[in-house]
Amino acid sequence: MNPGQLSRISRVTSLLLLILFAFHIVAKAQKNTGNRPKVAVTLSGGGARGLAHIGILEAIDSAGLKVDYLTGTSMGSIVGALYAMGYSGNHIEAAARKLNWNDLFSNQPALTDISYEEKTQYNKYIIEIPFEYGKPKLASGVISGEALWLELAKLCWPVKDVKNFSDFNIPFKCIATDVATGEIVTLDSGEVVTSIRASMAIPSIFTAVKIGDRKLVDGGVVRNFPVITAKEMGADIVIGANVSGGLRKADQLITPFDILYQLGLYKDAVDFKTAIKQCDIYVPMNKELENYSAASFGSVDSIIEVGRRKGREMYPVFKHLADSLNALYPEPPFVADRLPFAADIEISSIHVNGLVHSDRKFFLQRLHLKPNGCYTPQQLRNAILNVYGTRFYKLITYSLTSEGYGKSRMDIQVEENPLTYVKFALNYNTFTGANAVLNLTQRNFIVPNSRSFVTVAISENPRLEAEYFKYLGRSRNFGFGLSTYYENNGLTFYDDNFGKMQQYRSKYANVNIDMQYTIGRNMSIGAGTRWEYIKYKPQFSPFVEVRGSTNQLNTYFNYGINSLNQKIYPTKGLLLNFEAGHIYNQHPGIKVNSNGTELNLDSAGVKFNDYERFILNMKYYIPLSHKSAIEFDGNISYNLNYNESVLNGYLVGGMSTVTRNQVPFVGLYEGEVITPKISAVQIAWQYEFIKNIFAIPRVGAAVYDGELSGGNKYKYLSGYGLGAGYSSRLGPIEATMMYSDQSGQLKFYVNMGFNF
Repeated sequence: MNPGQLSRISRVTSLLLLILFAFHIVAKAQKNTGNRPKVAVTLSGGGARGLAHIGILEAIDSAGLKVDYLTGTSMGSIVGALYAMGYSGNHIEAAARKLNWNDLFSNQPALTDISYEEKTQYNKYIIEIPFEYGKPKLASGVISGEALWLELAKLCWPVKDVKNFSDFNIPFKCIATDVATGEIVTLDSGEVVTSIRASMAIPSIFTAVKIGDRKLVDGGVVRNFPVITAKEMGADIVIGANVSGGLRKADQLITPFDILYQLGLYKDAVDFKTAIKQCDIYVPMNKELENYSAASFGSVDSIIEVGRRKGREMYPVFKHLADSLNALYPEPPFVADRLPFAADIEISSIHVNGLVHSDRKFFLQRLHLKPNGCYTPQQLRNAILNVYGTRFYKLITYSLTSEGYGKSRMDIQVEENPLTYVKFALNYNTFTGANAVLNLTQRNFIVPNSRSFVTVAISENPRLEAEYFKYLGRSRNFGFGLSTYYENNGLTFYDDNFGKMQQYRSKYANVNIDMQYTIGRNMSIGAGTRWEYIKYKPQFSPFVEVRGSTNQLNTYFNYGINSLNQKIYPTKGLLLNFEAGHIYNQHPGIKVNSNGTELNLDSAGVKFNDYERFILNMKYYIPLSHKSAIEFDGNISYNLNYNESVLNGYLVGGMSTVTRNQVPFVGLYEGEVITPKISAVQIAWQYEFIKNIFAIPRVGAAVYDGELSGGNKYKYLSGYGLGAGYSSRLGPIEATMMYSDQSGQLKFYVNMGFNF
């Protein structure tokens, strides 16, 4: 007999023993109670591994086994609560596959949840240190969990009015730990979203959750496998599904998440052994899940499949138990989908608690909810994100209290972000060189409902940016902005054959005032006026050179869209910026020299008349699979009635936007072409062949005005690149080998971190 046959015989024998054991359990429970035995399901904690519980619940549904009680801890409390409310195993699986678990368990909100005016500065620094009253402020955990809380609130909407968990379709309890005393806290009433969020608040990773006068953290610290709780509820038969397996070995502790999760389980280790002995049907999955850690949220589909396989293995046991109970105690047919109908609600009143630095009027105006209005759960979610996206708040939660006749009172609990942040980043770019970037962000500076920041890049090509932004309007969708920007770059001028001509120092500064109106969180329209200063200082050369400075006014209209799904290597969404401006009131101090002799500006074809300009930049990402996306880049930059040589021309080249009037183009370095008119397109394929490591082939084509004086002689560009990228804590790290048919040279371009 071969090993395969022995293995099959062993599995069949084990299954028969389990079925006989299930029959023994029913007989024993019947003898002890005389009534239909109560069946409980207990789901352990285990981080991402806890999603394997879904497969066990699907098998229980398929077997038609009625569950009378349900207990869970951490991820087991989330899956268990949904099942207790009335979701079927299949519906829980569908919801789990749709969610972006990496975003839900991230210490940063998703980019799509951030307000438009905050997106450019959001999540681009390595270190962000909050200050409260002049002192650094440390949180009880890294992740506040706003995104997770909102998703749970949406899923728990059908039981929004149920405050006693014993009134769920299946009575439910979950376990948390009092962080002050280390005591077990059994949660069986109140707000279910808050309770399950507390049950999975892994110490030092998630912030602690306050319920009453207690601060609670993950229940896995004291009772990761709450079989005892199920027995206390009155269960005669306990089905215990365990994905944890107790303490893990040293070589299995890979990520910081794994180590911190393990530290929280030490106290539970003894309790865990006792819990296994009290299970009537024990379903261990730790061996099947040994290749996954508590942090394996990038492997959700695979983990769910492991649970489904285990569920199919256990199905005969569940089926035999269900058939035995139904034969002895006939009941109505089993229904897997037991979720109650959930109607929209009318908000009778809105109450906000926890505000310290921001005022209630601002909060309610950004919320865009009106008393006596009727709302869906999605509308309430969007309302919360309208406020949360301003970055004034760290966590916003709400509860609904029924007041009869479809009306509910909405109580909102707010935890604010500190007003002051000091931020730091590093960057290296082929054009700008190495940069140390320092940022100071202050909210409510001088006046409330405002955000100010100053950013400095310390480099041989220094930069400075400062901005003040004030929310205005009845709905706080309008904003007033005042800003300034300065850059000082080394710039090389090239001849028509792409040969280096001479080196310049190029200085640019502006002072800008504008008004903005945001439409949702992804779109903005605005108008403003910008004072601009431009200066060129060439090194000595035998070529015709432009020297001196000018300043001008630029009154403009702009329109922007940012619907990208993430900051680094997005796979979906549109980034678009359009600006149409009128340049006027120029005060030139420009001289044109040739071999040390000053030329007449008119004879050199340089005129400082008023002109108009139109700039459109676009990046559009289309997902092809969970590992790849197509990127379409487009740029149209056009100066009308322009005769100023290089001063306000567009610098073509480079892989990242790092200087003013730049049109990135593969195959060229910044400024290899300077033109008053250009239209360029690029297409790239972004493929993640190893986690966080990307291959990015790119091709581009452009047509531009080859006459700086504004003539009709158009030229063409084509370029190709093969890049490799890494998504790091520093930001994107990219190296690109590129070539242009026109220059005929193989070039390398490097960018590390977010650009200034």
